[in-house]
Amino acid sequence: MLLAELEIFHSRSAQPTRRVALGHLVLPVEPAPGLGGILLGAVVARHAIELASDDTTGLRRLISDIGAGRRVVQPRMRHRYQVDRHGLAVSTHRLLGEGEEMSFEFA
Repeated sequence: MLLAELEIFHSRSAQPTRRVALGHLVLPVEPAPGLGGILLGAVVARHAIELASDDTTGLRRLISDIGAGRRVVQPRMRHRYQVDRHGLAVSTHRLLGEGEEMSFEFA
């Protein structure tokens, strides 16, 4: 059973500034942090190990700025958020549940 889902459109990693757009989102937040928060945390944890140390520092600053409600200047960490999805690849991350068991699907 689908518990949470995050669809991300993105350009290839070989490009100097990557483009990122959000697609279909199922991110329940009640009760906090909710299953959506668990999925988002898992996606960050899954991909943070691939970051260089300067990018890890940048990620910490970005999370802090978002948490404080500060404006996020773009591009940030060599990524630019956009609404248009044309020409972008798609990755879908899911939190699935069956009975008492939960599992992640990163694609």
